[in-house]
Amino acid sequence: MNQPSQSKFTQPLKILIVEDNQIDRRILESMLQESSTPVSLLKTADTLAGAMELLGQHSFDAVILDLNLPDSEGKNTLTKLIGKYPQVAIVINTGAYEDEVGIHTLSYGAQDFLVKGKYTGYVLNKALHYALERKRLERELNAAYERLTETQSQLVQMEKMKVVGALASGIAHEVKNPLSAILYGVTYLCEQIKSPEQKIQVTLTNMKEAIARANNTVNDLLNFAGTTSQNSKPENLNELVEKCLSLVHHEIDKKHVKVVKKFDGGLPEVNVDRNRIEQVLVNLIFNAIQAVADGGQLELKTYCRRISEDLDSLPDLGKDKFKPGEMIVVCDVEDNGSGIQPQHIPKVFDPFFTTRREAGGVGLGLSVTKDIMENHNGVVLVENRPTQGVRARLVFHASDGAALSDQ
Repeated sequence: MNQPSQSKFTQPLKILIVEDNQIDRRILESMLQESSTPVSLLKTADTLAGAMELLGQHSFDAVILDLNLPDSEGKNTLTKLIGKYPQVAIVINTGAYEDEVGIHTLSYGAQDFLVKGKYTGYVLNKALHYALERKRLERELNAAYERLTETQSQLVQMEKMKVVGALASGIAHEVKNPLSAILYGVTYLCEQIKSPEQKIQVTLTNMKEAIARANNTVNDLLNFAGTTSQNSKPENLNELVEKCLSLVHHEIDKKHVKVVKKFDGGLPEVNVDRNRIEQVLVNLIFNAIQAVADGGQLELKTYCRRISEDLDSLPDLGKDKFKPGEMIVVCDVEDNGSGIQPQHIPKVFDPFFTTRREAGGVGLGLSVTKDIMENHNGVVLVENRPTQGVRARLVFHASDGAALSDQ
């Protein structure tokens, strides 16, 4: 079998030698300096602590590592180095006749091993380049595994949502008809009973309000189950936000919430179902109002951005819905409340999850919001702000043909 051509190993390398034996260290330095492959950076250390310090100062491609050092021995030397600098490729330099030790190091995270006195400069050079390639493949494999795990989780969640949606639809339809009959009866009684007894009128009013709340919950269930149709057309997002603010002005006034509006006047239109997006905005605004103390602040922002090539202006969950160079329209609903507990963040879109159940929360608002945004091929993101409170972000596609200069 022919040896690979040395011309294949021409990439300049940044190498750190970690070896406490002066003779072995000089042999390695000599081989690397005399190699046909250029070494752009070569540093040495005789302790693990010294190696850690150099790794913090320089970006090395690979480390040639002796396991037995004055301040660390055996497997611990390798695991400590990998634990702090997992990105660097490692070639173990073992003692003579320690082939078995070298093989074991591969299972501990090293990319290759050499046995002292049994390799040439070419073999050393080849081992370093192969170690770099194995490290690259390891990173790609880990990234693929993470994507696979995330996809699996999404598929499981989709199946759960499908089952819950079907259940919700069945329950909602069973409840809606009796509710309508009860509401009709209470309305009839309100019109027929003219008793001056205040308790009777208060009782009937309370009954109507309770029925209305139950009906809203049923409608949320139907929306969540996807049983309502969608009729999209180009809309001005600023106007939709203003309309939704007017719908909840009573709650805003009741808690003396300060509303700060930062609207982009040149916003392109978005192609949406007006009623469904109003439902989304009212839900997010109402959540923000509930989250702040009396006298708190609600901030609403609208703006547009052209997506960069690396999609860095998008949350991860939206990277499959938008393309580089595309114009997006964004609406942020921010409050200065106490925020969301970190352990609750991954659950906020789960159906029936709520931290306000004692206050009558059902836990469908954000699930419905996510469903509506996905039906619009958009994204909703809920996260804690860096300072205080919560930010809910809606990301839409700009309407086709929207004329807008880059910002």
